[in-house]
Amino acid sequence: MKFFSAAIAVFCSGLCSLAAFGSPWEGAPFEVHPVPAISALPRLPDRVPTDSPVGDRVNLVAARGEIIPGSFVVVPKSNVAKLELSPTDLKSPEGATLPASIVDLRVVKCWYQAGTAWHSYFADNNRRELVPELLLKDETLVKVDAEKKENYLRVGGEYEWISYPFDQAKSAFNYLTAEVADAATLQPVGLAKGESKQIWITVKVPADAKPGLYQGNILLKADGKPQPPVTISLRVLPFSLPLPRTYYDLEKDFLVTIYATDVLELCRRQGLSNEEADRIQMLIYRNLLEHGVYHPFAAMSYTRHARQAEEVADMRREIALMRKAGFGLKPFLSRAWGYYAPVTEEKDPAKYRERMEVLAGVLKEEIDHNDIYIATWDEADANRVRIMRELAAIIHGHGLKIWATVHRGRHFDLAGYSIDYANHGGWPTREQAAEWHALGAKIASYAGPHTGPENPDIFRRMEGLARYKANYDGSMNYKYFSQLHPSISERLKQNVWNDFVGGPFRQFNMVHPTRNGMIDTIAWEGFREGIDDIRYATKLKMEAEAAIQSGSVTAAHTAKKALMWLELLNDQTVDLNYARLEMIEWILK
Repeated sequence: MKFFSAAIAVFCSGLCSLAAFGSPWEGAPFEVHPVPAISALPRLPDRVPTDSPVGDRVNLVAARGEIIPGSFVVVPKSNVAKLELSPTDLKSPEGATLPASIVDLRVVKCWYQAGTAWHSYFADNNRRELVPELLLKDETLVKVDAEKKENYLRVGGEYEWISYPFDQAKSAFNYLTAEVADAATLQPVGLAKGESKQIWITVKVPADAKPGLYQGNILLKADGKPQPPVTISLRVLPFSLPLPRTYYDLEKDFLVTIYATDVLELCRRQGLSNEEADRIQMLIYRNLLEHGVYHPFAAMSYTRHARQAEEVADMRREIALMRKAGFGLKPFLSRAWGYYAPVTEEKDPAKYRERMEVLAGVLKEEIDHNDIYIATWDEADANRVRIMRELAAIIHGHGLKIWATVHRGRHFDLAGYSIDYANHGGWPTREQAAEWHALGAKIASYAGPHTGPENPDIFRRMEGLARYKANYDGSMNYKYFSQLHPSISERLKQNVWNDFVGGPFRQFNMVHPTRNGMIDTIAWEGFREGIDDIRYATKLKMEAEAAIQSGSVTAAHTAKKALMWLELLNDQTVDLNYARLEMIEWILK
């Protein structure tokens, strides 16, 4: 346990040292408060952190290969036109070095969103709330007018108003072609006296990093004058994390999926070349993998449209891109139209059979296994559930499986035997998991909540231990960002950057898309931490299983104590940062 005790000492040292030695920021134009990166507390300009004292050390504990966030809040004592921040290498006492390039720095941008922003995806457009959300390299990409409570986005060299009400919308905003891009490196940050600013740190620990304690600095310059640095203390643990497995069965993968991660068809409809579409799609895939989404949808469909040959080619191209990006594709989840095409096939079911035969043939040619799921109607009413039962015989007859969005009291009761993967709308519970598992089906959930709230603790908790401990097989939430079919987008004059044009709902954005990649949010970082909590729990259970089988009574008792602790853990109320440390302690025991 010496290793873990050292990790705890590092985690706490920033809180302990200052009481004895005073603040390192006495002569500086600002002071620094290290804060938990994932927190239910919004870090706003008019607030000095009350949950963390002044300090100069950010303490991190991570497994090899893990991406871990850290954060600190800068509280200015005077105006600073240019605060420059740059990381150094991290070094261990044993002489090992981690390069500065593994440390990514961004500014947490606060902007105005609908009045329910921090807590809900339902919109309250009667008021506007300043919330922290965007992780930017260049904080001037978005400009905020605090007096008028308005947001402006830099498009090309000009700022465009992006907080207008729907009745003033002129046209849809095309995020695929608009000249919107964040900087490649962190730009100087402006500080105003009395206005706190949060800095976000992301450390990508190399998979081959040697275990141990590493220290490095974030060098600070205020208007060209060096200031005391912020120290990063990183404890690299002596293990790597497995991919997530289910709580109820270590042999089964926990599937992480999220809606609206595809842009290939949207790019085609907007006239972009295949090469440009592939480039944008690969940026999305890279972002998904870095945030724990290991099982994305394949979205290209085979329909009754005139361009069926092109659709088959598009399907093959999308699968090739997913494989190139590094996705395992088992199981393979597709949204490839497992329901009647409008009107024509309902009148002539033979056409449906023909289409399913072609679809099954293409998928089986491209995928080297039979664990293939296709979608039926989304949130089907009772009549469509009845039709779903009829179509299931055809789908299953071709060796394919069905996934569907379901609601309790409807889908299970009317067609449960025909559904192989149920994506349940609402909060996860063990009772609902038990129903579907009794049929040999998988269960995931969405809308518990939908994306939209900026609070990262919500998504860490609900995407992580809440679904995991409810014995769910995965998460299939709605959605990555607010994208619509071009015709609908034009009619609704949609703007993915505007939170005030969506009617009863806020924008469902975990990221904000640009031609040069996704702009992450603190909620999206919380999502990844939730999935990593499952990976730590999976590691704990693997180690416990090995200890139980070891033949040592002491090891078996320790392992079962760990499993008791995990079972009794209240995923709704526990401080997730300390739950993570407890899991690490049990793993090392």
